[in-house]
Amino acid sequence: MFSIFNKNPEEQQLKKDIFAFWAQMDKNMELFYVADQRQFITSGFLSDIWPRVRDLDMIKRHEAIGIYAKAVEDFNHSFKAYKEYEAWYSGDMKNRNPENARKLHTLKEGLDKKLLDMEAVIISAGQALEREMLSLGLLKA
Repeated sequence: MFSIFNKNPEEQQLKKDIFAFWAQMDKNMELFYVADQRQFITSGFLSDIWPRVRDLDMIKRHEAIGIYAKAVEDFNHSFKAYKEYEAWYSGDMKNRNPENARKLHTLKEGLDKKLLDMEAVIISAGQALEREMLSLGLLKA
């Protein structure tokens, strides 16, 4: 069994990190629903807790959680690339031509596709993490 129930400060921090990661997944689900409903992406997904939990055995055990982390990273990278290209495109009239417009459109379509894929990825990872937390006694059924 996981020794997270001890009063050791390291273990207490670990417990906080696990709950923070779970809450962050929930927030990312909310961000997905808002973007999907509005049909407008205003931000990337949250990922600042991932480095603190990625090496835990309870995380590594679940492929769905690793897929989630990779998908968030990939989406955020694509979002950043799109926003940078959009700023470059709209920043100077000489950049506004049909070829650059097509590239901007292609980046946006790719981002939209990745967004649609995120729902299943977040749900699957959240369920895996929740099952793990239940089995460790961190959550009650």
